[in-house]
Amino acid sequence: MCIPIWFGFGPHSEDGYGLSPSKRPSKVGAVAMVVMFLGWIVELVAITTIYWAVFTWLTVDTQQRRLTITEAHGLWKYCSKFIGLFVRCEHSPGWLVAVRALNVIGMMFGSGALVFMGLFTFLHSEKWNKIFKSSALSSAIFSGVLVLIGAIVYGASVSQGKAPLPNKPVGDVQYVLSWSFALSIIAAILFVISGVIMGFARKPRMIE
Repeated sequence: MCIPIWFGFGPHSEDGYGLSPSKRPSKVGAVAMVVMFLGWIVELVAITTIYWAVFTWLTVDTQQRRLTITEAHGLWKYCSKFIGLFVRCEHSPGWLVAVRALNVIGMMFGSGALVFMGLFTFLHSEKWNKIFKSSALSSAIFSGVLVLIGAIVYGASVSQGKAPLPNKPVGDVQYVLSWSFALSIIAAILFVISGVIMGFARKPRMIE
């Protein structure tokens, strides 16, 4: 008596992970998710640290002594290395408020892009795949553009001497755009790259 044995190699067979070929995650989509997540973490570090710019200038104390002041400025706080204290930015100029908004909104769009990437990569719906992909791609690129515009506005404003310096400088103010500023640009690039990668993502097809 012959007993038919099915080895599971038919069109609807499952692999060792219990997934049919049509339900495997998109590898390219997963790569885009990793790049977007790295960019999101880098941007989080950028906006929460105080080294967007470091300013150095001379001032005069009550005894007419000339002192060198060095301050590290972030988007919300600055630190005077002369007194060693973190101080909250008060009466922030409009351009600084705009930079904050651009970075926060950029992170929000980045979060949305990450969600859409996850839905496209792991959720198996032919009806929604195109919507998930286009939403992820556009959100990722838009988030990168917003963060990059924020960095451009910040750099341009600082170079024009618009930075809010609490102590009245005497003489020229020297500045350098520091590593927090650089991180925001890196994050913007990673956001855009993740969107470009997402453009090449495909869902595995069913084996006929």
